[in-house]
Formats: sequence, C-alpha cells, structure tokens
Amino acid sequence: MARVAVLGCGRWGQNHLKTLHNLRNEGIVDTIHAIDVSKRARDASTHADYVSEKIDHQEIDLVIIATPSKLHAAQAKELMEKGYHVLVEKPLGCCEAEAAQVLVSAQENGRMVSVGLLLRFHPAVQTAKRMISNGKIGRIESLRFVRRTERPAPHDGNVIESLGVHAIDLMCHLMNESEPSVVNVQGDRIDSRIILEYPMGIEALIDVAWDSSEERRLVKIIGSTGTLIFDLNIHDRLTLITSDEKKEIQCDSYHTPLEGELRHALDGVRAVKCGKPWSPVPDYGAALRGVRWTERAILAMPVSRQIQE
Repeated sequence: MARVAVLGCGRWGQNHLKTLHNLRNEGIVDTIHAIDVSKRARDASTHADYVSEKIDHQEIDLVIIATPSKLHAAQAKELMEKGYHVLVEKPLGCCEAEAAQVLVSAQENGRMVSVGLLLRFHPAVQTAKRMISNGKIGRIESLRFVRRTERPAPHDGNVIESLGVHAIDLMCHLMNESEPSVVNVQGDRIDSRIILEYPMGIEALIDVAWDSSEERRLVKIIGSTGTLIFDLNIHDRLTLITSDEKKEIQCDSYHTPLEGELRHALDGVRAVKCGKPWSPVPDYGAALRGVRWTERAILAMPVSRQIQE
C-alpha cells in the first residue's frame, strides 16, 4: 500500500484526491496527504488524511504534482533529489530543454517520474488503438480532436498548453507514435485550431477552446475502410462506422483515465521498490515529443492573436 501526496489541491488536485480515496477503498493506497499553500484548498481536501502547507519529512512514496504549469519542472527535480517518486501533471516542462532536465534528474536520483498524459489510459483510446492495429478501419487517412469547455480562460493561460497538449500526444499515439512533420495554428490563446501534418499526407485537426457555449470532447479516426468515433466523457464504448453498418463497440475495461493513470504510477512505485522493470506511459521519448510539439504549436500561433487580451 502506497503513501501518496498531492502537491497542489486546486480543481484538478481535488480530482486526484477523490480518485486516490476510491483506490484506498480497494487497498491500493494507504495514507493520502494534501499539500497546498492555500488554506482554501487545504480546507477543501476532505479526502486527505493529512493536510499541510509543504512537504516536510513526511513518509511518502509518490508525490503528484498538480501545481501551476510553470512550477512543474523545478518542483519535480527538487522532490526527486529528496528521494520521492513523482507523477507530474502536464506539461512536464515549459520547453523541451526543461522537460529533458526533469528526465535526467530522474535517472541521476534513481527515481520514477510519470507524466500526466492521461488520455492514453482512456478505455476507448485503448480499444481504438487495438482496432487500428488489427486493421479494423484500414489505413488511417485523417484524425479529428475536439475539446471545447465552458470553463473560463485563466488570466495567464494558453489553451494549447492546457488542453492542446493532450490532443497532440493522443494524435501521435494513435499514429503509432509517429512524429509530425509540420504544425500550423489558427486562433488565439483562448480558442485555437492546431493542424498537425504527418508523413503520407495524413492530417490531424485539433480544436481546443475555453469559454465555449457547450462542452465537447470528441475523437474521430477516419480510415480507408471505416471510421471510429468516441466521446471522451464516455469510458465504456465507441462507435465503428463502415459502408455496411454503424456498430457500437464495448471497451475491454471500464475506468476513468485518471484512475488508469494513477494505477499505472502506483504500479511503478511498487516495481521500483522491488527492483523490477517498469515502463512509463508515455515513455520518455514520447513525453519529450509532446512538449516539443506543444511548444512549436504555441510559437506558430499568429502573433497578433497571441498578444491579444
């Protein structure tokens, strides 16, 4: 049973605490620590056993970093130097060089680092990936990702860094970890369209936005003989469309992506403790690629829109 701390107990940190509480009921998690400088966030952390402003010699196996993005890299390195294993919410760093330093630090200190690109653990994504590998939709011809949220835009946030990073990683994952060749961007820091071009003329179209009129979470994979469609809010099924039929496909498992991500990280802690091998998801090359293409997408944003308030 693992002792887990959540560093940063805002909106997403509270989701981590709730999921950890559920895993504790299964005997996977022992104690839960909530760490935040904000009294309001600490008071809201009702699923935690211990609440404090900072990590100070607590017996903790895994620290989940859910603080503002600009703090991730420095906090991850500091915690690993102190002997903690970490799960870092995306982005791993504000640029590829910074993210690479975190991965080097993990090797230097013999610590586990996992990156919070949780859509890889979505049951519909895992089922779609298997179906693509088995030739169920033929050759991939194009991909579509829509993530539009009613949540207001943070004052200093960028929708590509916050939401687009998940889409970029997922598109590469569905393309068998292929590297894009070109990225183009339309829009601004609140509402953006990202176009990734892959070899063989395959295009991934990504729409991400805050302040939307409705919540939308759609993934569409168009192949030469069929199309897969699923809603990221639905975790147990997806739809296969061919020339002959429209068929609902049940997923092999049912769990939230966050639950899958946490189970995987906790497996990693146990493996490292026992001296056994463990493979991060995504692997470190893919984690760096996600930071690299997110950074390139932000730089490709039209300058006149980028500075707009």
